[in-house]
Order: sequence, then C-alpha cells, then structure tokens
Amino acid sequence: MLRASEAARIASRLNGPLISRYREEDGNRLAGSYFGLGCRPTRHSDCVLLVGARSGFEIVHLLASSQVATVCVVEPNRALKTELDECLENIETLGWRQRVRFYATLEEFLQGSPGNLAAARIAAENFDWAGLRQLLQQCAVGHVCGDFDPLDADPLEVYRFCRARAESFYWRVKGLPDPMAASGPAAAFEVSVVVPAYKVLPWIDRCMQTLVDQTLRSLEIIAVDDGSPDATGERLDEWAAKYPERVKVVHKPNGGCASARNAGARVAQGEYVAFVDGDDWVGTEMFEALYRSAVLNAADIAQCGYIEAFEDSGREVHDSTAWGAQSASGNCGLVADPRSYLVVRPTIWRRIYRQEFLRGNAIEFPEHIPRFDDLPFQFEALARVKRMSVIPECFYYYRQEREGQDIAVRDDRLFVHFPIFDWLDEKVGVWADAGLERQLLQCKINTHMWALGRIDRKFASRYFRESVKDILSHGAHFRWGGVARFLKRVVPSVVKSALRPAAGGRA
Repeated sequence: MLRASEAARIASRLNGPLISRYREEDGNRLAGSYFGLGCRPTRHSDCVLLVGARSGFEIVHLLASSQVATVCVVEPNRALKTELDECLENIETLGWRQRVRFYATLEEFLQGSPGNLAAARIAAENFDWAGLRQLLQQCAVGHVCGDFDPLDADPLEVYRFCRARAESFYWRVKGLPDPMAASGPAAAFEVSVVVPAYKVLPWIDRCMQTLVDQTLRSLEIIAVDDGSPDATGERLDEWAAKYPERVKVVHKPNGGCASARNAGARVAQGEYVAFVDGDDWVGTEMFEALYRSAVLNAADIAQCGYIEAFEDSGREVHDSTAWGAQSASGNCGLVADPRSYLVVRPTIWRRIYRQEFLRGNAIEFPEHIPRFDDLPFQFEALARVKRMSVIPECFYYYRQEREGQDIAVRDDRLFVHFPIFDWLDEKVGVWADAGLERQLLQCKINTHMWALGRIDRKFASRYFRESVKDILSHGAHFRWGGVARFLKRVVPSVVKSALRPAAGGRA
C-alpha cells in the first residue's frame, strides 16, 4: 500500500490538457474530504465506482488505499480517457490495468452485473437522476456521494431515495452551504406528529383532518388521549380505524399535557417529531415544507410561522417570526444564531425536532409542571440546538378565545411560572454560559411582565414580590441589573395595582 505522500507524488504525474482542468481542484477536494470519508474501499476485495474520471487523482488514491480493490470508472469523454490511459501507463508501481475498468456509460457498467459496491462517487458534470436511481435499484451500494445542481434533481427526492437504498450518503448540492448527508438505518417515518388531547371533542375533527391530509407521505400521527372524560378518546379511535396507516392512538390516565406529549414522543418512529395541540389545526403543506427545510439545511429544528385564529370574531393574525437566516431576506434557511429565538413567545407546535437531537440531549417536557410546559421545553431545545432553519410561511393555526385554554387563566395558576423557572435554573443553569444566562433572565422578565399584565388584582402583589425574588436569585452578576430592567419595563399602572394590596396589608 502506498503512503499518502507517495500517492500525491504519483498523482502529480497526471498531466494533459483535459486532466489539468480538474487536477488542482481534485487535490484540494481530497485533502479537505470534500465528499466525506466514506468513498473508499472498506475491505480488500471491495469495488468502488467513479462516475466521471475527472483528473484521475481519485483513481490513484483508491489504488493506493488497497492492493486488491477494484476501481470502476464511467467516463464518456474518450479524449479524457485516452489522456488517463497514457498517464497511468507511465506509473509502473500502480499496476492499474488489472484493477481499473473503464466504461463509456453507466448503462454499460450496469449491464456487467456489478453486484455490491463499497462506494460510488458521481461528479456533477456526469450526474443523471435517472441513472442514480437505476444504480441504487440494481446495486447494493454502501456509500454514495458526489455533487449536483438542484436544476438536475430535487435535493429532497435525492435525499429520500438515498436514505432508503444506501447505507450512507454525502452530497454537495449547488447553492446549499453544507453537505446533505446521512448514515445508518432510515427511520420508519420522516415525521411523527404527537397530538395531546384532553376534552377537545368539538375541535379534534378539524385538527385530525388537516393532519391526515398532509402532503408529506411518510408521516405518522400519534394521538394521545390523556384520560379525557368526554368522548375525545373514542373519536380518536374512529380516526385510527379510518386511517390505520396514518393514525395511532395512545390511551393513558390523565397526567397533564406534558405527560401526554412525552408519551407520544416515546413511541414516535419518525426521523423528526412535532407537537400539535388537539384544538388547533394546520395547513396541509406544513410538514412537507418543514421537512424540506430541515433536510436541505441539515437542521435539528425547523420552524414555520403561525396564525392566531380568534374563535369569536374570526380574525386572523399572522406571525412569521423569522429572522437571522442565510437568505437575502433573512427569513429563510439556516439561522446564524438560534439563541436569538430564546425569548420569543413559547410556540413549540410550529416546529419539527430531530428525534436523535431530543433524545441525545434528554430533552422532554417536565411532567411535574401542570401547564405552560411548552416554555421550558422550548428554552432548553433552542438553548441546545446548533442548527436550526426557518421558513416564513405561516402554516400553524393557533386557536384563541376558547374556553378552558391555559393562556386564558388569570388567577393563582399563573404562579406555575416559578416552579418552571426553578426547573430551568437547575436543568440549564448548570451548563449555561453568560450569554445563555442573560437570555434566561430576559425570558423570566418577559414571562413575569406578561403574567402581571393579566393576573387578577388580588394576586398581583404576591406575584410581583415572587417575580422580583426570582430575578434576584438569577446569578450574582445579573441580579441587580435584572431587577432594574424588570422595574423599568413594568407599566406604571401595573406596578401601582400590584403594590396597592400589599400596602393595605392584604395578601
């Protein structure tokens, strides 16, 4: 076997007018693992296919990596093949004639019943979508890689086809900043949607209909009946009976929304998981659009906009909440700083989350929290994520003005914010840096401001005192600054309302 330095020296002897077009670029690609690390023989007897010979640099390195591996090269350009023949012939140590086979077309290669391939690399100038499909249908390919223009094939369709038929793949797609790659067994579904349901009988049909009508084919819907005392559970069973390939139902004793979401996520088989509340509904293209965004940006989280749909008036308010992305408009693509979204309103239901990301970081909903469990889940997920993508389209319909909604409470149930932040302090605070601590403080301020603006007057004074105590407990280097920022933002009338009961000695 040749050393890398020796292989490079030999490759430098590859000369010719056509070869020279590719040689420098190919050298840089090999040095930088442009096509990942999978395009090489894994056993001595392996066969590697190169569709497009380019400079021949890869041929030399593949021959150097194994003394017996076979390299098959599809090169339709006869002049380029002649140049390579002459150059390889002058490199005696390679013994290339016994191990390199040239073909004029991919069809000619496939007619030879090649069987198994350790790897296949397809160059952009030789990429053919129909040919790739035929190759993966006819051969067992361990790893497939290359580059292509999205005008030649839909990147998502390439991803799907390779995910189903190759052990691993690594594609460079023109216009995308990062490679499109995956390895290991494919998930049973592309997206799993978890629907927690408790006393939502009047609204569950609309929710379920928009989910079963999704344009995303590879989707499972896991409806979780959280011990609902009405007929919600029975209605969900009817949906499962009507759409057995799409809908599964989990029945469990009542444990709260967090436990229902966790129960669904634990049995989800999707590559990504999403959460849709049983009284809301979604646009039928939502999960196809989110999955495309996630795949093309190699994102662990993908987010769309949402619509506040008011029950009584029929009014709709659109909120895309998309910024900081790589597109010219900044509202589409990979987000440069996902933490910039940490202080937005908790809206976990307009995103999909890679299951491997959630499970790898042990991110779940805190089941001891009776309501607003979306706040800690969102904060932890966005604090952990490194790759998040956004699209500006508003697909999620968030129902407003429904009786019994948690967002409508105005009494002492709002005090649940304090155990929420105790949990976040313990869960996130142990590894948070100063920037994350600052974002958590801002999240507390925003949340307490929202609560003070709506809580009943008889609870306002106690809530205000507890909120100041919560902020004071938030790290020595942020305490007084945080309180000052909080007080500065509190609307004077709210402060006056909050302090008056305390001055009068009433709780």
